[in-house]
Amino acid sequence: MRSVHVTRGRLLRGLTALVVGTAGVAVAAGPAAAEDDPGWVSGWLGDVTVGGPGAPGRTVSLTLTSTGATQPRVTIDLAGLAGVATATFPDFCVTQGTSVTCPMPPTAIDESGTLTGTLPVVFRAAPGAVDGATGTLDYTALGDQTEAYAQQATVTVRSGPDLLDTVDEYLSGVEVGDSLAVPVNVVNAGDQPAVDLRLTLRFPVGLVPPSFRNCRYGTDQSLATIVVCTVRGTFAPGQRHELRGGLATSVGPATLGSKRITQVVEPLASAGALPNGVKLRSRDADQALRLRPVGAPLGVIPVEADSASGQTYLRAVRGAFDIVAQGAAVTGAVGETVRVTVGLRNTGPGVPDGSISGESVGAFRFTPPAGVTVLATPSGCWLSGDEEEPETVPATWYCDGPGSVFPAGTTHVVGFDLRIDSLSGGPGEVQPYQRYPRVDDDPSNDVAPVTVS
Repeated sequence: MRSVHVTRGRLLRGLTALVVGTAGVAVAAGPAAAEDDPGWVSGWLGDVTVGGPGAPGRTVSLTLTSTGATQPRVTIDLAGLAGVATATFPDFCVTQGTSVTCPMPPTAIDESGTLTGTLPVVFRAAPGAVDGATGTLDYTALGDQTEAYAQQATVTVRSGPDLLDTVDEYLSGVEVGDSLAVPVNVVNAGDQPAVDLRLTLRFPVGLVPPSFRNCRYGTDQSLATIVVCTVRGTFAPGQRHELRGGLATSVGPATLGSKRITQVVEPLASAGALPNGVKLRSRDADQALRLRPVGAPLGVIPVEADSASGQTYLRAVRGAFDIVAQGAAVTGAVGETVRVTVGLRNTGPGVPDGSISGESVGAFRFTPPAGVTVLATPSGCWLSGDEEEPETVPATWYCDGPGSVFPAGTTHVVGFDLRIDSLSGGPGEVQPYQRYPRVDDDPSNDVAPVTVS
């Protein structure tokens, strides 16, 4: 082995040259690396169910998303659908045998450099396809030089009626006292008629539906009105039906915040279980709820009709309400244990309702007075802060609300046992944990003192 001696100066000069050279390579590689980024393309098509031969076509969206890719597109292999179903694509797609290639749709939306487009694909059962037959559709989203990912959707033929609800409305500017005409629209996407159907609706607290003699009514745990109607008639394949004039629904004084009126349609013969935990009763009424046919039967079901469920969404109804903090004032001697009962009261008339949003309703936070020790945390409450050092981080207890709604005229309070360590401290307080769905109409009473003397 030959030994080579390198002086310290030569070593330092060599290291310096290495660092400079490496930096130069990094700088030179940076733009090139950015230019070589091929971007990405992804696609999505869920599994599809179509009616048997003779049913209207079913439109389904194939979604194509791309960022930074050149010529984003999707290729589809239809060979797996042979004898089961056919698929029809937009005119700008190119078909060669059982292979179809579609570019990013011209209607794609660009959001911050990401393109998202939808390809409407119409599926139909193949002639002679039997009930329960299944096939596969393979598709691959790609761009020039991007990595391609093959995916697969299953297409199933299902004979029988297939009722879809086509209501999807969003309403703004609704006010307490308004009367709404809530639409009910149904179409049969199956290959056989439905004889009679069940319509189930849910009206959140504050919304008052009309009465029909062929409907039954109940109230769930969130004070929502549940309506279950048996609607007689024959609903032919492709035929649309509607409730003329809609459901005349009153927006009552308890209505507060955003609301979602839901509806579900089912063939009566195969309808599922009735809503759980709801006692349904009939009401006296002069009329029955009937659905009337509209227009000619559809040859193709539109992409918007994709579920047995529909909705009418009301945005931010500004109902009046007032949440009042409930404080306490107790007396005792040092060393004694006293109980304080604190919480909130909703004086109404609006009812905060978190059954859809998941927001906390009627929850509060309680900061004890200085000089006391909370002996136990009540059920439904938890500690935040440091009880050991209240001067720097006040110990605060958070308590859950009474449920998904906070009814008008009700009070939600919790008792805390406090050991008095000193009578020289300042007062505590109680206030709402979250002001949902907005600050109420009298914020001056949202905080109340809690004192021990």
